[in-house]
Amino acid sequence: MISNKNRTTLLFAICLFPLLAVSQSAHKSLRKGDAQYKDGRYSDAETAYRKADSEQSSVKSAYNLGNTLMKQNRYDEAITKYDDAAAKTNSDSQKANIYFNQGNAYYNKKEYQQSIESYKKALRHQSEDATIKENLALARLALRKQQLEQQKQQNKDNNKENDQNKDQNQQENSQQNQDQNQQKDQNQQKDQKDQNQNNSKDQAQSQNKKLSESEARKLLEIMDNEEKKVQQKLRRTDGGNKRVKKDW
Repeated sequence: MISNKNRTTLLFAICLFPLLAVSQSAHKSLRKGDAQYKDGRYSDAETAYRKADSEQSSVKSAYNLGNTLMKQNRYDEAITKYDDAAAKTNSDSQKANIYFNQGNAYYNKKEYQQSIESYKKALRHQSEDATIKENLALARLALRKQQLEQQKQQNKDNNKENDQNKDQNQQENSQQNQDQNQQKDQNQQKDQKDQNQNNSKDQAQSQNKKLSESEARKLLEIMDNEEKKVQQKLRRTDGGNKRVKKDW
């Protein structure tokens, strides 16, 4: 847990500039806001500090307003007010406190790199402050842990994406193989059909050829029979014309 030791107290308790530098009206609003802040009435304190800041903006009004916003977990607004406060002072102690609290705001947002930068700015103004060094070390450790978690998540996402691509490739290959097998089956069916048609044609041609040979044999038999009949008639005719020779 980062340390807020002696840092979230109001600026009037830790800075050395006189309240006489502000107008009486702004001074009254600041005092009212201080009392409400001490009582934990941060929303009311915010209203008082905003009034003081609008009446006469000062490092005190900007810084204390930033602290009330921090107490309400409105870190972005607090960071802006701390920048505003830092621009209004040349005091090293004030700048150290301002940048320290700004570093805490960034830390609470888990923006550790920005938190580190704010702590470094604080150290430039109070280089021997142990609390600032402690929080800087914690921010660096948190940043490293965050980076490792992000890398782990990135690797997980990459693995998930690779698995999805692998599944998609497998599905595409499976579909491609299925299409190829289907085409192969269709080609085989076509080849088989063509083969069957060729076999039927060859069978028909062979059958026609056999019928022609049968008819030829039958025709030869008829011709042989006719020849035999002719020969028989000729023999009968020759026998009838033969004369009987008489002896005289």
